[in-house]
Amino acid sequence: MTRPAEAEQDTRGIVDPRAGFERFTLTRHEPSADLAWAVDRYWVVRWDLPDGETYEQRVIPHPASHLVFEAGAATVEAISPHEFVRRLEGRGQVLGVKFRPAGFRPFLRGAVSKIAGQRLVAAEVFGGEVDDIARVLGAADDVNACTAVVETFLRSLGTDPLPRTAALNGVVDLIVADTSLTRVGDLAERLGMNARTLQRLFAEHVGLSPKWVINRSRIHQAADLAAREGAIDWAALAAELGYSDQSHLVRDFTATVGMPPDRYSKTSTAGG
Repeated sequence: MTRPAEAEQDTRGIVDPRAGFERFTLTRHEPSADLAWAVDRYWVVRWDLPDGETYEQRVIPHPASHLVFEAGAATVEAISPHEFVRRLEGRGQVLGVKFRPAGFRPFLRGAVSKIAGQRLVAAEVFGGEVDDIARVLGAADDVNACTAVVETFLRSLGTDPLPRTAALNGVVDLIVADTSLTRVGDLAERLGMNARTLQRLFAEHVGLSPKWVINRSRIHQAADLAAREGAIDWAALAAELGYSDQSHLVRDFTATVGMPPDRYSKTSTAGG
């Protein structure tokens, strides 16, 4: 079996990507067609820092859970409302499986909301054989060549999508693509269901509320613009993203990213 093709680079969620890519490499690979209902992409981060140098990378999480292989161990990073900060030092590599928003639920066999924000030993979800895969990857010189091993393991589990899996993946895709959807009520109306049903489905299959997914998607968009463009009309952007005023966008942005948008824009476009 050939290795999945490399996925297009997308820096949304990576705080100050320009500075980060001076310290580590990020490679993404598309899943094979038969696993695309569950897996969004495979990602590999590799770094080799000089002795005594460290780097902290902040990440604004997407609405997804991850299966992560590093140093011979496997963990599950469940969908989380909180930012993630990873401290890099020395030399290392990580291979991660980013599941689609509702793609992790069939493997978990339970409501994703019950583990939201948690880090679990992967064997608790995937069984003891995942540790064998972790050891194989731990001995690899470059885990970019190991995505086929992970795909074979995922297939061996015999997991199939649930009746709602494709639909919930599609709803999250709609939220990301359509910036006019800024309220849960509007989203529910678009889908032809009531808001309470939508919230219940998100808790079961995605793990966090549709309101959180909407807000997080808009912050991703704002941070991406701030990292790529120097001058932004924040008041106009706030209105476009569904905020009642600029101050609310600034508040959410600062709480999520760790600094006000103007400062982040200057830092990112200056190269960190």
